Amino acid sequence: MTNPGAPSGSAPPNGSDSEYQALLQKCRELPPAQGNYRVTDYVENLLLTVVDFQMHTTAVVRAMQHFKAHAKTDVPDLAALKALFAQYSDDQAGNTALAKRLWGYHLWTRAAMLRRLVEFFESQGVTDQPSLERWAAQAEFKTHFAGRVKGLGFAVFHWLVIRQGVESIKPDVHVLRFVETAIGRPPKDWEAVQMLVRTAGDLGMPVHQLDWAIWEAGRGGAV
Repeated sequence: MTNPGAPSGSAPPNGSDSEYQALLQKCRELPPAQGNYRVTDYVENLLLTVVDFQMHTTAVVRAMQHFKAHAKTDVPDLAALKALFAQYSDDQAGNTALAKRLWGYHLWTRAAMLRRLVEFFESQGVTDQPSLERWAAQAEFKTHFAGRVKGLGFAVFHWLVIRQGVESIKPDVHVLRFVETAIGRPPKDWEAVQMLVRTAGDLGMPVHQLDWAIWEAGRGGAV
């Protein structure tokens, strides 16, 4: 991924030097990240992409624990996941049952998103973990992801590619709140990404580690 910041056509971040210096100092004060949030299983990456946004972390953790305990053995790869899809109708009732099977929650809209995500990735030849990692390494949000799956946007894209080892920032609520506290105003999603990518460079640390450190600070520790 060549540009982890603004979508194509966006202006560069308009933060002042004093805002940037305040953010840089706040990042210096962060304790190092304790966790490792890489995900190297293709099916788990698909499920996390549609579940791990706009949900409480506890619910996400429980959903994925349910999958690993009750469904993962039967759904080790894309072929098995598609076979599971075929057992349930692609409507609210069917997707509710599918969501219960996968996550133990009635997340029927997320199950519908999962079907659409699989369709999209298949159209791109992204059908296993190695091809997902290759796609993530060169993907740009606007060119390769924006508008492809309804409901999955800028922050979801960044979290997906970070899990594949791409150096970027996920502009979730913790990151945006962290930047806002430092600079004294709400940043745009892409602006927060660009400012923190620059900060990581100035601090001499991998971008993903800064992302994890901010997330852990916002959560009060590693999960």
